[in-house]
Amino acid sequence: MMGETIDSAECSELLRCTPEQVEELARSGEIPGLKLGRGWLFVRSDLLSYLAEKARAEAQERRAKRQPVMNRSPDIKPRRRQPPALPALNHE
Repeated sequence: MMGETIDSAECSELLRCTPEQVEELARSGEIPGLKLGRGWLFVRSDLLSYLAEKARAEAQERRAKRQPVMNRSPDIKPRRRQPPALPALNHE
């Protein structure tokens, strides 16, 4: 159902944390939510979008950490030695 709203307890099940953590995340603006009276209301599709965006950002950070560092100066020679040249074949 598009635009389905859920409360803090349902949100905590979706995010796999406690309702108290959900409310703290909402208060700090980390997750999108609306304070209604004493409770919070969340749109399930907004939370799923938030999770997908956060997961993509963290994956990008992990990939960036794994990238080899490029030589900073063109004067620095690569550490890897070049393989020896193969002998020429004589076709007689």
